[in-house]
Amino acid sequence: MSFDWVTFGFQLVNVLVLLAILQHFLFRPVADIIAKRQAETQEALRRAEAAELDAEAAERAAEAAKHQTEAARHDVLTAAQDEAEAQRKAILDAARTEAASLAQKAAEQAQAVVTGAAAETLARARDLAEVIARRAVSAQPVPPDGAGYAARLAQALAALPDDQCAAILAGANLRLAAPAPLSAAEQTAVRAALGLEKAGFELDQSLIAGLELRSDTGLVHNSLAHDLDQIARALTAEAAA
Repeated sequence: MSFDWVTFGFQLVNVLVLLAILQHFLFRPVADIIAKRQAETQEALRRAEAAELDAEAAERAAEAAKHQTEAARHDVLTAAQDEAEAQRKAILDAARTEAASLAQKAAEQAQAVVTGAAAETLARARDLAEVIARRAVSAQPVPPDGAGYAARLAQALAALPDDQCAAILAGANLRLAAPAPLSAAEQTAVRAALGLEKAGFELDQSLIAGLELRSDTGLVHNSLAHDLDQIARALTAEAAA
């Protein structure tokens, strides 16, 4: 078997032609497509990187906005709290001032009422004392001495029921009470005026003025102190009525 160079040459030419055809109709479009796809891929990667960068920037911006919002919120809350505290203090200060003013006015009014009441009470007490003194003085004997009080005591004894008068006079320890010591002559005159020769004498300064008859079975009031007490009781009863 011999090698046919002509056939080999034709086959080689056919291969070259086929390669040229493939190069023109297959390899170049495929290469263009691959290049285009690579370019698109690179563009997609670039866009993805840009989008990632944008996302990171947006995230940083969002984080910054979050911090800014939190700071603004904190500032707003702080300002609101400060304003609320200032308003609270202002309200409390105003309330304290108003309360102090009301308390001062109330104290002044109370003082005025107390002063007026005290003045009115003093005036009433003065008037009452004057009435009591006038009535008490008018009830005293004239002259207001031992003889005068002895005469009034005799009238008081005579005004008593007989049995009551007899019981007092018959009682043990019969005595006459005076607010000041009586001389022997005064004692004799008083006993004679009352017909009580055996009556003793005792000192009782609480009577103020007067002469009272006392025994273990009773007594007959006849003194300025008793008159004042009776007048005061009567005036109190009149005021209550």
